[in-house]
Amino acid sequence: MKLPKTINKYCPYCRKVTEHKVIIIKSVKTRTGLVWGARRAREGKKGRGNKGKYSKRPLSQRKRGQIKSSKGVDIRLECSMQKTNYMGNKR
Repeated sequence: MKLPKTINKYCPYCRKVTEHKVIIIKSVKTRTGLVWGARRAREGKKGRGNKGKYSKRPLSQRKRGQIKSSKGVDIRLECSMQKTNYMGNKR
């Protein structure tokens, strides 16, 4: 998603409209190795022979037409006057 590098916006700390620098926050990686489904899948992939439901291709590869074109991001705004960061609106 393309966003401008600076935005004129109301700053709650200065209590006036100032120029803000836009910082995009990337999504945090989840702890996927610890959930029950991941452990069960890891166990299901061991050994020989047919792996049952774990031998199929991932669902995203089977249903190619439903892929998201853009993903929502969280933005953080930094005031140019006080250099304070705060969360902006989700886009």
